[in-house]
Amino acid sequence: MEAFEYTSLDPSGKNQTGIIQADTEKHVRQLLRDKNLIPVKIEKMQEGQDSDSGKKHNTKLRTGELPIIIRQLSTLLKAGLPLDEALSTITEQSDHKNSKKILITLRAKLMEGHALAYGMEQFPKAFDELITTSVEAGEQSGNLDEVLLRLAEYLEQRQDMSKQSWMALLYPIILIVTSIAVVSGLMVFIVPKVIQVFEQNNAELPAITQALLVLSSWVRNYGLAFLVVFMVALVSFIFALQNQDFRYKWHKFLLKIPVLGGFIRIAQSARFTRTLGILTKSTVPIVQALSLSSKVIKNLAIKESVEKTAAQVREGSSLSQSLKANGYFPPMTIRLIHSGEQSGILSEMLERSADTQERDVNQKLTSIVSIMQPVAILIVGMMILLIVLAMLLPIFQMTAIVN
Repeated sequence: MEAFEYTSLDPSGKNQTGIIQADTEKHVRQLLRDKNLIPVKIEKMQEGQDSDSGKKHNTKLRTGELPIIIRQLSTLLKAGLPLDEALSTITEQSDHKNSKKILITLRAKLMEGHALAYGMEQFPKAFDELITTSVEAGEQSGNLDEVLLRLAEYLEQRQDMSKQSWMALLYPIILIVTSIAVVSGLMVFIVPKVIQVFEQNNAELPAITQALLVLSSWVRNYGLAFLVVFMVALVSFIFALQNQDFRYKWHKFLLKIPVLGGFIRIAQSARFTRTLGILTKSTVPIVQALSLSSKVIKNLAIKESVEKTAAQVREGSSLSQSLKANGYFPPMTIRLIHSGEQSGILSEMLERSADTQERDVNQKLTSIVSIMQPVAILIVGMMILLIVLAMLLPIFQMTAIVN
């Protein structure tokens, strides 16, 4: 079957575009008519022609789609379908244009005699080096379905952890931002008008009200300038992070912060051990697996230490000793890796270590968020209370004088 890109009209007269697999253009027209679509334009896709030149594509998959495709491919291969038929089946049920293009190109290159890993390498935005290397190892060992299953589980777990982290932090962030906006609005628009009434009546203002008046005046006069300076500083910092040396120093500084540094170490160690466990279980050589695993580490200081570990292992050192020397990995992880090296089940011990660390990360994140929420509410409540008191106290004083 060939791949065709089409433009058609639905019964309501709206344009519909997509990709469909068929034997000929006539077959495409028939398939579109069966869907109550009127063919307008049909073009045969030439993706397969790029495979000879090894051209790289910038096409991306939708967020969260990669684990689904990997798991579907693993399931179909376990069911006994040939790889090309499995790709064709996934393509047919895909409803996204970019996904169809990628899958059709993978199948085209497969039919030309290339390996699946080679086809994936042509889409670096969709399949990173971890996936292509694991798939290549699975193809060479004949366990592609098992490798794909482990990759799918890893990608799903990583996606779930990322989603949980953002969802946990979303409420405190919204609360803090909203609170700042509300308090700023009160200080700029409400407080000055209320205070002006008291001043016109020559009322003696309490200390807390005078302090609020000074703060309100500062916000009105310098608040915008402060916001501009803050935004400029933030943008400058973001640009500075593009510099490798500055980012390395910043990442190293973060590791020295008491609570945050320990959290970063455990989170990065979990990513590293999980990735290394998948690669070693996929029969990827340990030195190459270490090199690839270092790429999933975001902190440059820890990443550099893992790269040094790979060099030491290449020279004959044990993995556990090399990781222990860099000082960034938890003792429990080192012990489990050492046990795995001694017993010959390194990949299992790496995955066990990753499980332990991921649970620790989730517990720490839950604890941090559970503390942040009441603290944020308390701070906001105290700020609102002070503003209310500062505006009510003069009223109470004036009432007392009148009485």
